[in-house]
Amino acid sequence: MKKWSIITIVVLFFSIVPISQMVQHTEAATTQFVVAKNEILLRDSPKINAKTITKIKSTSKVIVHSKKGEWAFIEYNGKEGYIYASTLTKKNPNAFASPPVVTKGLMPKANRSYTYEPSFEGPEKVTYKASNNPSIENSIELLESDYMGYTYIERENTLELGVAYSDVFFFSLSYPMKEKGTIIDTDYGFDGINTTTKVAVESTSATVKTKAGTFKNVVILTYPNGTKLYLAKDYGIIRITDFDGTITTELIAVK
Repeated sequence: MKKWSIITIVVLFFSIVPISQMVQHTEAATTQFVVAKNEILLRDSPKINAKTITKIKSTSKVIVHSKKGEWAFIEYNGKEGYIYASTLTKKNPNAFASPPVVTKGLMPKANRSYTYEPSFEGPEKVTYKASNNPSIENSIELLESDYMGYTYIERENTLELGVAYSDVFFFSLSYPMKEKGTIIDTDYGFDGINTTTKVAVESTSATVKTKAGTFKNVVILTYPNGTKLYLAKDYGIIRITDFDGTITTELIAVK
């Protein structure tokens, strides 16, 4: 019977199993996630032309055993192999981010024009030019013509909208605005008696599309009568709907 030396066995083993294909758990395993535009390939060695073991979908959870250079040795669904380390992240892409709490920023920006159809006045198309009002701190005027239009005022704890150069206000909304919470709209009466209305904050994280573009983190406020007010950061009102969802005001262009 032929005897095998230890050296011979080791040499034979390495000739059959390449070092690159040996399982190397050299670091503490961590759970991470794959993020890529398309599926990525799990390869049997750290080479671009290596044999494909399986495909991994983006946002999949994997176990990372080690990283070296541009390659990571990972485990996915019981199969081990190599993927590009740049596709890994420790942050769970499937986790939902908390909706933002809005405390300011819902006024339009100055030096732009805002076109609405329907407008604030009715079904017609109207363009308003936005500018700072030097006589009112932290305010923006939306004027259709000289002295005709509206004024936004953002104070420390409120957002207000009224008729320009008048004492008439459409709303005075309280900050902060938290999704699924409520805020107060204060109506300043001419007789000095103020009334308040509780307004539901339906969302602070909605994505809303109009002809003017796609707006993210839109604040949607729902009044007791069903009217909804849509407000976007740096744009102010982008849409108003009545109790049955009919659009009564909508931003269609910004220049």
